[in-house]
Amino acid sequence: MKKIIIIAAITFICVTAVTAQKNVFGVDWSINFPNNNGYMTKTSYAGGKIDYRHFFKENWSFGLALDWASYEQYVPRQTFEKPDGSGAVTSDFDAVAYQVPFTATLHYYFKKTKLLRPYAGIALGGQYLEQDLYYNVYVSSDNNWGFVARPEIGVFINPNNKYWGFNVGAYYGYATNKTDILKSNSFTNFGINIGITFGE
Repeated sequence: MKKIIIIAAITFICVTAVTAQKNVFGVDWSINFPNNNGYMTKTSYAGGKIDYRHFFKENWSFGLALDWASYEQYVPRQTFEKPDGSGAVTSDFDAVAYQVPFTATLHYYFKKTKLLRPYAGIALGGQYLEQDLYYNVYVSSDNNWGFVARPEIGVFINPNNKYWGFNVGAYYGYATNKTDILKSNSFTNFGINIGITFGE
C-alpha cells in the first residue's frame, strides 16, 4: 500500500507540473542523521520527500510537503523499566523507527542568478512515528503523532533556465513524539535532501 501511495503521488506531481504556473514540484532523496540520546543515532539513507510550492509573491512561496524515513539500530545490553511499571527488562535490542512528517511550508528566496536560486524556510505540521523495540522473543511498540518543526535552507539549480532543475537542501527537525519505554519526549534529526524539481 505504501508503494502505491508513493507512486500515485509522484505521478500526480509530474502530470500537474506540465500545466502549472508559478508552482514548483519536487521529489527528493533524503539522508537523515538522528540525534536521540543514544537510542537512535545511526544515519538513515532510506528516506524521501514530495514537495509542492506555490509562489504568491516573486520571492515567497507556501506549500505542502510529505517526508518519510526509516531507521534501524542495534542497542547494547541495558536495563529499562516497562512503560506500565510492571517490571524491568535487561537485554540488548534492535530499535526500528518509521517517520512520516506532513507539513505546511513557507519559503523566502534570495537574489536569483542564471543558475542558482537560494532559499530559507520553515515547515510546520504533524509527524507520525512508529517505534518498535525487539529484544529476545518480545517486541514493544509505541506509535503516535506529534508536532514537528523543520527550519531549512537550500538552493534550486536550474541549468539554462529549463522547466526542470535540481534541489539541494538541509534541515533540522524537532518533533514531540514520545517513547515511553525509553523515557524520551522528542525525536530530532538533521537531514539532507537531494532531488529534482519541475515548475517555474
